[in-house]
Amino acid sequence: MEERTTISKNRRLSQAMDYEFLRKEGLRHIESLSSDLWTDYNVHDPGITILEALCYAITELGYRCGFDMKDLLTDENGDLVSGQTFFTAKQILTVNPLTINDYRKLLVDLIGIQNAWFIADDFITVDGKNIPVNEIPIYADCENDQLTFVPNQQPIFISGLYNVLLSLDTDDRFGDLNDGDIVIGNPELAGKYVESEFYFSIELEAWKNADFEFAKTATDETKIQSATLTPKANGWSCEVTLTGITNSKKFGVTISKQPDSGKLNDADAQLIFGNKQWLAAIFKEYFGKIRLAESIVKSAIKTLHEHRNLCEDFIKVTTADTDQIAFCFDVDVQPNADIEKVEAEIFYQIENYLNPPIQFYSLKELLDKKVPVDEIFNGPVLQHGFIDTDQLETTNLKKELHASDIINLLMDIEGVIAIRNFQMTKYKEDGEVDSAFKSLKWCMPIKPLHKPALRADKSKILLFKDEFPFIARYNEVKDTILLLHAIRSRNKLSGLQADLPIPKGTKRDTTSFWPVQYDLPQVYGVGEAGLPAEATPERRAQQKQLKAYLMFYEQQLADFFNQLTNAHGLFSTNKLTQTYYAQFLSDIKDIETVYRPNVTSAILKDAITNPDSTKAEKNEWQKLYEPKDLFEDRRERFLDHLLARFAESFNDYALVMYRINYEDQTEEKIAFEEVSAAKMQTLKQYDDISSNRGKAYNYFPQTTQVVDNITQYLLDTTKLWDTDNVSGLEKRICALTGIKDFTRRFLYCIKQVEVICTEKEVIESGNKILKCFHSFSITTLNGINLISKDYENKADAEAAVVDLINTGVTIANYSVVNEGGKFKIKFKDVLSGSNEFATENAANEAIQEITKEFEGDCNDPEGLNLIEHLLLRPRTSAFNLMQVCLHDCDCPCEVDPYTFRASVVLPYWPAHFDNMAFRKYFENKIREEATAHIMLKICWLNNELMREFEVRYKRWIEMLAAYSFDQKANESDFIDANNKMIEILNSLHSEYPLATLHNCDESKEGSNTVVLNKTVLGTFKS
Repeated sequence: MEERTTISKNRRLSQAMDYEFLRKEGLRHIESLSSDLWTDYNVHDPGITILEALCYAITELGYRCGFDMKDLLTDENGDLVSGQTFFTAKQILTVNPLTINDYRKLLVDLIGIQNAWFIADDFITVDGKNIPVNEIPIYADCENDQLTFVPNQQPIFISGLYNVLLSLDTDDRFGDLNDGDIVIGNPELAGKYVESEFYFSIELEAWKNADFEFAKTATDETKIQSATLTPKANGWSCEVTLTGITNSKKFGVTISKQPDSGKLNDADAQLIFGNKQWLAAIFKEYFGKIRLAESIVKSAIKTLHEHRNLCEDFIKVTTADTDQIAFCFDVDVQPNADIEKVEAEIFYQIENYLNPPIQFYSLKELLDKKVPVDEIFNGPVLQHGFIDTDQLETTNLKKELHASDIINLLMDIEGVIAIRNFQMTKYKEDGEVDSAFKSLKWCMPIKPLHKPALRADKSKILLFKDEFPFIARYNEVKDTILLLHAIRSRNKLSGLQADLPIPKGTKRDTTSFWPVQYDLPQVYGVGEAGLPAEATPERRAQQKQLKAYLMFYEQQLADFFNQLTNAHGLFSTNKLTQTYYAQFLSDIKDIETVYRPNVTSAILKDAITNPDSTKAEKNEWQKLYEPKDLFEDRRERFLDHLLARFAESFNDYALVMYRINYEDQTEEKIAFEEVSAAKMQTLKQYDDISSNRGKAYNYFPQTTQVVDNITQYLLDTTKLWDTDNVSGLEKRICALTGIKDFTRRFLYCIKQVEVICTEKEVIESGNKILKCFHSFSITTLNGINLISKDYENKADAEAAVVDLINTGVTIANYSVVNEGGKFKIKFKDVLSGSNEFATENAANEAIQEITKEFEGDCNDPEGLNLIEHLLLRPRTSAFNLMQVCLHDCDCPCEVDPYTFRASVVLPYWPAHFDNMAFRKYFENKIREEATAHIMLKICWLNNELMREFEVRYKRWIEMLAAYSFDQKANESDFIDANNKMIEILNSLHSEYPLATLHNCDESKEGSNTVVLNKTVLGTFKS
């Protein structure tokens, strides 16, 4: 319903601005409070006069409180004041892609992508059997209680995996980027066909099957050795041989448009393709086409990984295979019809039917259509406008083409009278006719997961005017189609408003204050004129008394105005030292006579101009206005209000963080600074932790660089460790539970480095030389030495060094030696030191350098790691499988350890992490915040187990990224890292407080009783 703005005939002021109402209320209060003393309420009474002046001043305060909110939140520069938790519609209403349609919108928004489809099926049916679609099928071996790659009757269907099919745009230069076909005009052949109009269709492989090295080499005409044409039914087969490359390239060649002078003979065709310069030009065009297509697909892969959801992954991202369809029919047109325009319209309409375009809309268009704002911004952030979801659902892959639908579309073209002899033919990738689908009249089936594509060069359309046939000029038809695309295309809008901005206001004066006493009659002597010079001492004393009486009202009103001015700070995330604001009144005439000289005015001025309610020791400000406990209470309530705007609460967190001091038998409340910092941290990043709450971390981060106008994609290793590239769930749970640092880093800590240097006598070249040897050990918080110990076998010793290297220590040369059946690690070069030194000073210098490496401050251990089990899935049979507990496959939920499962790993020792109440709160909270379909396993590890886990975790993350970038080069390293990661996950166990058993008669006060899954059992207390 359309809203109408009207002006009421009976306009009423708010009570704060209604002078008559305020005066009546004042009189009513005077009557109720002092009717036995005050009987004269006439206007000449000084009390009534003061009341009227106060009411007038209050109307000014009411007026200023009614200023538009955008004016109250505007600073002197016309900008929004800092610290406000206002987010634009684009920031707070959009989300990381959640549904398949969201992902499709995200990809269609990319330059070069026309459409995208996500195949989310977790199995396919082959010969009546359901086969899992993950990289390698997995089966449950119920008899042996394990998973296996051996096929049986219990396949595991891993969910959360997508195959992504893309449809690339048609490029103005290269044509359809989904295939490798090159259409090129006729070259000059001794002037024979210069005046003729014909085109070759060179049918090369699409980008995903292309030989990039061959194509790049063939762009150099000097590298082309020969080109041989072999005639076939509809053209020729061409084989190109290059110098220095053993394999040759075969491709089909057909004439898409015949010359006027007749059919091109084989000899002339061979002569044309024997022109190495012309052939190199073809491959140059082809190489540019497949390289552009590959770059667009890589941009899609990069975008998908940047927006991947938790416990989901993309198996393969590629372009959809095509079913190439040609159309043959006759068209009766009106005598005055433009032949080329009609044929161009026909091809344009058929293209849109086969692959409907996705239209983008501007924000203004949708607002003009009265589309609600929350619906407009529902979905991911797009860069080129907005996409209608209903329209998107009509562009799914077609399963069949119907002649009746196409004819109906063509009959709507201006100038078309009738369509006759309609036929459809499907062509193979090599350009040959698919005999099974030749000359179909009514329905053309499309292969599953294929998209239909128009073969205009193979199509034949004959137009008739009064039964006389006409053939349109090929070049003009082609140019007209490009023009139609340009005119009617609504793809990829740019330069338009894409967000609803925060309204900008005008800075209003809400601070300035006009004293009430200036509005009193001049005879009172308290106005700007003051008293006459001849006033008696008694009269001056009366003036001072009245001024002092009025100062109570003056200060109250001035403070109210200043409170209004600073109200925006109360609802901000800025660090505050006060929630009450005041003004020091120094400009009122004769005010200095009211304050006690040099004492009262100085104290009051210092208190008001330097307010601080955060200090533990009471200052003058706290005595006059706001004590510390009042400030903390008010600040907490303001922050709670801001959180409530987003339906968030820290009440449970604050309650669980009460600490019990058993020694003093007292409760210790969580520090105000800690809980307020957690609340402000949440508010500042709420748009991120809200919209990305289901987002996973990007395990394949990439950077780009442009070379020869083509974007190249490189692995960004800086985003793998010591990074904020973590999941949205980790960011959100850290904010809501007071964990300040959510970054991925080492949480375990090395405690100390012990270096021993001893002098020993050695013999070199027959001479005795005194040399200094040193050895070192690295000890963890648990007191376990990582290096200076014996190993049972060489492999364990080697693994210890690898683990040390993974923690960041630079080790150039080392060896593992067998000493009496035990293996020890010998270092030849640790950092810049050596294990042999000619002097003790040289050894000590090396010792100091080694010590620096380990004696730095440990990372803040408050943090967590989240591991998605789906990413641990096997890609080949060389991968180890996760452990399961099948119980004869009676419980389906335990059969699949990969689907929507994740492990959360935390250190048990820092701060309140060892408090069981906090643990319970944290575990409940993270399960509550995680998306409902994800099952979490939570482990609280000791330092030594945390170190072992994090060393393997870091290497696994790095190998997963490297494998995603280049599978062939990094497969073995990734398999090893993945297997070790599964091994450590299977061995993780939580640390619990030590509990004690008691006799029934003994007191349990101050001790930890045994609780299932909350404690570990100690010794029996006798």
